[in-house]
Amino acid sequence: MSRDSVPFLDLAAVHRELESDILAALGPLVRGARFIGGEPVATFEAAFAAALGARRVVSVKSGTSALRLALAAMGVGPGDRVVVPAFTFVATASAVLHAGAVPVFADVEAETGTLDPQAAAEALSPGVKALLPVHLYGHPAAMGPLLDLAARHGLAVLEDCAQSHLARLDGRTTGTLGRAGAFSFYPTKNLGAAGDAGCVSTDDGDLAERVRAAANHGRSDPMTHQTPGYNERLDAFQAAVLGVKLPHLAGWTEARRQGAARYCDLLAGAAPWGEPLLLPAERPGAEHVYHLFVVRHSRREAIREALARGGIGTAVHYPRTVPAQPAFAALAAGRFPRAETWAATCLALPLYPGMPETHQERVAEVLHELPA
Repeated sequence: MSRDSVPFLDLAAVHRELESDILAALGPLVRGARFIGGEPVATFEAAFAAALGARRVVSVKSGTSALRLALAAMGVGPGDRVVVPAFTFVATASAVLHAGAVPVFADVEAETGTLDPQAAAEALSPGVKALLPVHLYGHPAAMGPLLDLAARHGLAVLEDCAQSHLARLDGRTTGTLGRAGAFSFYPTKNLGAAGDAGCVSTDDGDLAERVRAAANHGRSDPMTHQTPGYNERLDAFQAAVLGVKLPHLAGWTEARRQGAARYCDLLAGAAPWGEPLLLPAERPGAEHVYHLFVVRHSRREAIREALARGGIGTAVHYPRTVPAQPAFAALAAGRFPRAETWAATCLALPLYPGMPETHQERVAEVLHELPA
């Protein structure tokens, strides 16, 4: 077996295959000096809406912008509170603060790391206006119970879909389950731009127009500004790149799912230091899209070091819970034991479309060779 290094992600390989198509899409924009808005943005929004099965998609500058603008469009603002999972990327909670509201942290499910409906219910208090579940690593959150909880208490639901492009739950795509979904197209995402980019998906036309206006300086027409909005528009270059890549997304998604299934077969029975390696689980009715293939073990750092010695790249998403981050320490109340366990044990293994099977075999070989 080759002893070449195994990268955590080979993003360049994907772009080498698409380079000529991407350059062809960018050429007319350069020649015509058409850099903001226009046909590439409108075409991508329509195509991504169709891929999701959503009525509207509004493109914005980043996934964080999508979260913040969607919350504001839902009427979330100063004095409001939003329930968010304690284990996620900090942008989920930061966006709540940027909207003027306060994040209320709740624990996550032991098996999936997504927002636990019972913990979310226990986190409700006066002033809570919305739930913000995260489809962590590409696995859909428990949207059925969360939507029921929201309906009982009159709460809005915004899905954080930054990692869940084309993930499905009971046949419906994430981003179409709540009132709106917020997507990131950061370059490493399953559908990634050549820089920062994002969008909001929704079936609510009024909400979509509020997001669109807020992202474009509050304009209702070119010379009328109804609100003091922001400059959060998606530029035409990023829309053009996303338009080239979107037709490949379904195939890339299937490749990720096949790679994840292969890992599960290869890693069956792995028990470093006598402790079983916990593999990803899918809840009934869910279609995980494996933005990350995350295993768990109490000796995470020792496993990571062993893989590194073998030239195998890994990553930790995330080594701290959000309440444990200094930026949120003043807001955190109580303990979040399942989130803390995830933070202490999670390890992402290399997985991406086009990854050689021999690389997966090498990862498994190293893990099976660790002391029993």
